[in-house]
Amino acid sequence: MDDTTKVALAAAVASGYVLGRTKKGRLAFGLATYLAGRRTGLNPQTLLSGGLGKLGDVPGLQQLNEQVRGELLSAGRKALTSAADRRLGDLTESLRERTQRIG
Repeated sequence: MDDTTKVALAAAVASGYVLGRTKKGRLAFGLATYLAGRRTGLNPQTLLSGGLGKLGDVPGLQQLNEQVRGELLSAGRKALTSAADRRLGDLTESLRERTQRIG
């Protein structure tokens, strides 16, 4: 990266920070970052694949991934079961009320 590109990138980040103090700052910062990335030839897909590749090299990450995945699946199952139980309870209550009205 040459000096001109570094200055442009620093100016884009600095102006994004200053504009970030206002309500429209997120949009301005995102646009400035996008334009700076395009100017320097950065490709988000390349950065993402490179970052994911480096994450795969971290020791112990696979074990952590499996642990988190297991916990998320367990929590998802509990939430689904709870929602189904609640819906079935509501249905049962509704049917009970209807039968009482009929009889």
